[in-house]
Amino acid sequence: MKETIKAIQRKVGVTADGIIGKNTLAALCKALGIEEAQQTLVIPTQAEVRSGRSIFGHVGCEENLVNIEPPYPLYYEGTKVKTIRVHKLIAEPVRNALKEVLDRYGVDAIHRLGLDQYSGSYNYRRTTSGASYSMHAWGIALDFAAEDNAYHMHRPHASLSSPECSAWWEIWEKHGAVSLGRERDVDWMHLQFAKL
Repeated sequence: MKETIKAIQRKVGVTADGIIGKNTLAALCKALGIEEAQQTLVIPTQAEVRSGRSIFGHVGCEENLVNIEPPYPLYYEGTKVKTIRVHKLIAEPVRNALKEVLDRYGVDAIHRLGLDQYSGSYNYRRTTSGASYSMHAWGIALDFAAEDNAYHMHRPHASLSSPECSAWWEIWEKHGAVSLGRERDVDWMHLQFAKL
């Protein structure tokens, strides 16, 4: 499969690395006459990400990371953060999701629900079990309100599992993120741009 992708990349004139990234997607869309506005981020599975052959590249590649400024105040352990660090391919979806959250909830409700309690994104580390790298190690996962949504907490005890937070999750899912809480009723703090 990777060799087929490389052959296509050579044909459309982009770096033949076997990874379907932004440049490959844009070149393919141009070759097929598809408008750029119709291009969408293709979300890989966790297994594809961990293989190093997904659009997100290799684990811990800091040159793929960018800092984005959130559209409303976010706080990490009580301190306001200026930027959050994510993979460049999810920067726009993250910005758009946060903007939509602000439009939907407003600053007061965001604060009341703990949606402004940022608990981290890029972190070059393994999962808790240590068996494989976390999606955070690619910069494609974000955590919010960790204190009230620990890994072992289930609904209705996890604060982000409340019905009032349904729109929060719908917004993130609309922009390509997956919620471990909504999928598996664990780790309600966590969202990632990789399918389970």
